[in-house]
Amino acid sequence: MDLLEEWWKIWNPYQMKQAIGFQYFYIESAENLAKLLDELSLNASEHGMRPLLNFDMHGNKDDGLKISKTSKYVSWNSLAGNLQKPNKATGNNLVVVSAACFGSRAVMPIKLGQPTPFFLLLAPEIEVSSGFLEDNLPRFYQELFKSGSLEQAYSRYLSDEFKYFHCEKMLFIVMLKYIKAGCQGKSAQERRENLLTEVFSQGMEKTDENLKAVRKKTKDGLKPDQALLDRYVKVFLINRTCSFNMDQLLTFLSEGES
Repeated sequence: MDLLEEWWKIWNPYQMKQAIGFQYFYIESAENLAKLLDELSLNASEHGMRPLLNFDMHGNKDDGLKISKTSKYVSWNSLAGNLQKPNKATGNNLVVVSAACFGSRAVMPIKLGQPTPFFLLLAPEIEVSSGFLEDNLPRFYQELFKSGSLEQAYSRYLSDEFKYFHCEKMLFIVMLKYIKAGCQGKSAQERRENLLTEVFSQGMEKTDENLKAVRKKTKDGLKPDQALLDRYVKVFLINRTCSFNMDQLLTFLSEGES
C-alpha cells in the first residue's frame, strides 16, 4: 500500500493534466478479482475506457497470483481467462503491468484460437526484488505520462527485469512456426500424403486422374494464405487491425532461409 501511495504522488499531477484516473482495489479473493474485472469490462464498453492495470501482488511460478488475505492463489489460467473480457470490451487495448514475480507466466495459457487477454503485458519472467520495483516502477510511470511512450518508459526503467509481451508479435511468431512446421518442407509433404491416403480410404477409385486431382487439392489446401491469417486476426486480435500480412510472413521466412 505504501508503494501505491508513492506512485499516486507521481501520477496525480499528470492525472490532473491529462484526465487520467487512478483507482486502487484490494483483492480479497479470486471471485473478487473476477467481479472487479467484469465491472471494468462494463465501464470500458459503456464509457470507452482504455485501462492500464497494475498488479501489485506476489506471484508463484506454478500457482499464480497470491491473494494476501487468504494466502490462496489465482491461477495463471484463471487470470488470463478473466482478462479476456475487459480486453474484448476495450477492442484489444488493455495494458497490464504486473509487479508479481513470474508475472509473465500469464501468457502461458494463451491460444491463437481465443481472444488475447491483453494487448500488452509488462511483467517479470522470474523473481523480482522489491528494491527494483520501488526504484523503477514510479520512474516508469512518471516517464510514461511525461513522454506518452510506453516502449520508451519500459526500455529506460523496466527492461532489465521485465519482459515485454505484445499480442501481435506473438501472432507473428506463432504463425511463422506453424507455416514452417506444417506447410513447408518434409512435414508438409507428410501431411499431404496422410490426407491423400485418407481420401482414397473413403472409397474413391485410385486412378491417375483422381490421384493428380487430389494431390493438387491437398497441396492447395495446405498452402498458407491471407484468409488463414485473417481468421486468427479476427479472433485472437479481436478484429484489431494487423500491421502485417501473409505475404510479409512468407517473405520473412524465405529471407531467413536464404
